[in-house]
Amino acid sequence: MKRIITTLLASIFLLTACSRAATATATPLPKEAPAIAPVFDRTFLNECKNCHTDKQRLIDTAKPVEVVEKESSGTG
Repeated sequence: MKRIITTLLASIFLLTACSRAATATATPLPKEAPAIAPVFDRTFLNECKNCHTDKQRLIDTAKPVEVVEKESSGTG
């Protein structure tokens, strides 16, 4: 019974030691957030669709099939 309690207390100690310490003060937010222009372009989505639906483009860009030799062949 003593061993179970000791193990339980040790595991609680280890788990609380790994947790983040709570800060008493909050970090102030900046008064004005910088304006960020949107970078997303819808033509990118079209290019994905065009590439994945064009059979010849898929064939041209596909990785060639390599012939793999058996490792168990030969003397050994």
